[in-house]
Amino acid sequence: MPLADLPYAPSRRPGRWRRGLAIVGAVVLGGIFLLAAWSKLLDPVAFADVIRDEGLDIVLSATTVAQLAIGLEVGLGLALLLGVRTRTVLAITTALVAFFLFLTGRAFVYDQMGWKRASASCGCFGHLLERSPTEAFVQDLLLLVPALVATWLAPSPGAPAPMRRILGALVATAGAVVFAVAAPNLPLDDLATRLWPGQKVSEICTAAEQKCLRDALPLLAEGRHVVVLADLDDPKFLAAVPELNLYAANAKGPRLWVVTTASADAVAMFGFTAGAGFTIQPTEKAIVRPLYRRLPRSFHVVDGVVTATWDGLPPLRSLSASPPG
Repeated sequence: MPLADLPYAPSRRPGRWRRGLAIVGAVVLGGIFLLAAWSKLLDPVAFADVIRDEGLDIVLSATTVAQLAIGLEVGLGLALLLGVRTRTVLAITTALVAFFLFLTGRAFVYDQMGWKRASASCGCFGHLLERSPTEAFVQDLLLLVPALVATWLAPSPGAPAPMRRILGALVATAGAVVFAVAAPNLPLDDLATRLWPGQKVSEICTAAEQKCLRDALPLLAEGRHVVVLADLDDPKFLAAVPELNLYAANAKGPRLWVVTTASADAVAMFGFTAGAGFTIQPTEKAIVRPLYRRLPRSFHVVDGVVTATWDGLPPLRSLSASPPG
């Protein structure tokens, strides 16, 4: 075979600066993909909700699409970091970047035209990094596109990449999918949400409109309180109403609040039909959704600072023995 026909013959081999830029671009893209995958791995249910909201569960279920998307991000991210920059890998990477830009660009247009909720974004980084539509589109445009262009400056040679790198990426991808399947049942709430012990209530806000939990519950700033995030349509929560009523009536522990995204009318109807004798505060979904993976979830607040969280209802008996708010 003539030398000129070999992949990356000396006369056609990219220069050192092009290879350097390609490596930097691949590292940036790989790091972004893995960061995005990590946040989704912690809460794949929330990511599935985003897929459902975006109408992307056309053929497969939202849960399956979420798991496959996480695996794709992990696989591409590791391949790029390990130097597997074949044209096939870069083509798939280009398609994924274009898809991200389509989602964030669409949310940006909807936001500017007032056609859709102002907090909408592609959910690329889960609830750990909330971005407004403008922030999501501009950041993706400025980070992903230059890195992608740089990576294309020097694709890997045509020879197959070392098998150990490919196998490593495949094994990690499979592990990520398995973890995504198991994650909803693992105790990861403090890592996967924006609610953890030590968090200040004043800092629990949305990125788009700066609406905060303190606006809905200003009394959390002082005293002792226990807050239950709940779905009023959940049969398990309905069954817990008598126990919550007894706790609220005894007034021997921190003040009880139940927070829900249901409408004011739904709250009034629930209070009447279920006989709820405790305070139920309707709050916007944009504020509450980043605080849980599954409902109910509860937390204890002392003078505006979260001191404990629970997956489920709080330990009402032990709280009854503590000072009231």
